[in-house]
Amino acid sequence: MLDRAIVIQSLRDQSSLGGTQLPWLRWLGILSACLALSFTSRQASPLQAPSGQSAGPQSDPLPQLRRRTPEERERINQATHRIFLNVYVSDASGKSPTDLKQTDFTLIEDHQLRKVEGFRSVQGSSAIAPAHIILVLDAVNNPSRKLGYFRREIEKYLRQGDGPLAYPMSIALSSNSGVSVGLPSRDRSALLQELKALTDNLHTIGCAEAAEDERYLPGHNGLSPLDPNPRLDCLNHHFNASVKALASLAQQQVDVPVRVILVWIGQGWPLLSSNGFVPDTPSVKRSFFHDLVEVSSALMEGQVTLDAIASPSAESRNAHDRAFFDGVPDQSQVTAGSLGLHPLAHQSGGQILTNTKDIAGEIDACLADTKSYYVLSFDSPPATAFGEYHSIQVKVDKPGLTVRTNTLYYAEP
Repeated sequence: MLDRAIVIQSLRDQSSLGGTQLPWLRWLGILSACLALSFTSRQASPLQAPSGQSAGPQSDPLPQLRRRTPEERERINQATHRIFLNVYVSDASGKSPTDLKQTDFTLIEDHQLRKVEGFRSVQGSSAIAPAHIILVLDAVNNPSRKLGYFRREIEKYLRQGDGPLAYPMSIALSSNSGVSVGLPSRDRSALLQELKALTDNLHTIGCAEAAEDERYLPGHNGLSPLDPNPRLDCLNHHFNASVKALASLAQQQVDVPVRVILVWIGQGWPLLSSNGFVPDTPSVKRSFFHDLVEVSSALMEGQVTLDAIASPSAESRNAHDRAFFDGVPDQSQVTAGSLGLHPLAHQSGGQILTNTKDIAGEIDACLADTKSYYVLSFDSPPATAFGEYHSIQVKVDKPGLTVRTNTLYYAEP
């Protein structure tokens, strides 16, 4: 469980996200209106051109993918409640074996063996619909100097090879205005143009630098502990804006039958664990849990693997934070930290990479997941209540192999 001294007290506003609402900030009895999440505002699909944006010509045509209609999705879900897992397997040298069979895998759900209903080996860009890569520049939680460095590293990655990319890639920007996503392309020049268009004249969110400035802490610079704290207000704003952006990106993929590697570049959003936040009430916990289920389910249904790179603030894995990384079974244990970048990345089967000196290399490490992996599926019975927690573990019955995939899902009736 995340060790936090004081947690956030929140109120709800009228904005909703998939039937849920995200909290607003209250500290020390002072109410401050903050950005509310709204999942009803959908961005253009990354497989469609956002208004006024173009990634330019593509050197290699992409597969034409037909979006599922809501009726088709409902029929499929009602018939099978099938769960799909993208499973990455590696040996001690980091290589991924390509000759594994279904009988080599063991699937465990809630500590019980589960029958594997479907199995498929995927070999990189030879797939009918190769994985789609989305690089997300986070202008909400990173100051301008870091964004400039991240941009240069993406440029370095795009320029370090010749010919088209192996996988369709999009450049996305999370900012105070929401999420902007460029067209997917394998054309390096087109993506460089897209990156330039998204980041030219970019200014970070107003409190991006202030959020880490100790001058805004109570007791500093004349601030009384009872004064409204702009730093806490800013942290809450970053949290809401960031979770909204992630949820929007994940929901765009739900009706698109392609796996997505979503690479979030930067430290991630605050966990609202600073001194000054007061304890969560039961209603606030219900709100956090509802939002957690919605975001986690969108990542699972959209086949989104979330990777966090250039993220040196990632909490280290140990016995004390097992619940933080492996999820919470009910609302009694949920916190704002449960919706953090690092636990959501881990639960999606993604990587948390902390090297900030070689962003181009970390991007390449994330794309390694697409070169060779396996897709397992199984049928989950309908849940008896909203947000029914299920743990997942996949093992390979061969020595020396490591498996990385989703670690949980939340079922719904």
